[in-house]
Amino acid sequence: MRRLFSAVLIGMVFGAVLMNLYLRQRLDELYISREKLKVELYETTERLKKLESQDQQKQNVIRAIDVQFIKENGDPLTELALQTAVLELTQNLIGEEIEKVHHLLVIHLLDRRLIEIEGKLYRLQVKTLIIAPKMTFVLNYAAELEANEDQS
Repeated sequence: MRRLFSAVLIGMVFGAVLMNLYLRQRLDELYISREKLKVELYETTERLKKLESQDQQKQNVIRAIDVQFIKENGDPLTELALQTAVLELTQNLIGEEIEKVHHLLVIHLLDRRLIEIEGKLYRLQVKTLIIAPKMTFVLNYAAELEANEDQS
């Protein structure tokens, strides 16, 4: 009886370990997908608030902001957090007339900016800026050493 009970218990533990290993990748994918949807929801809500407050007759206004990263093999969770931070910094551009947006000021808003994500500092670098009804930022980022922060 004890052997049967111990065999069942060992089988349950072994099965739980195998199931955890099998489903781990899927859980990570679902978590990243959920975080992407949170960022998209935030961006869409902010854009909607800005557009509702603006006069709908204006055709040449910034209606959306798109953030893209060119870093190969980047961490998707870090990129999502950086994207959220960039959208928070640039949300005031939504609703502005395209002709009145000063491109150098917009570039300097993000270029070489330090952003803290989960206790780590990341330095942004603006590679490309497209000013259109859907403003697009193409960015690169790099982890910043904490020693550089102490020297500044």
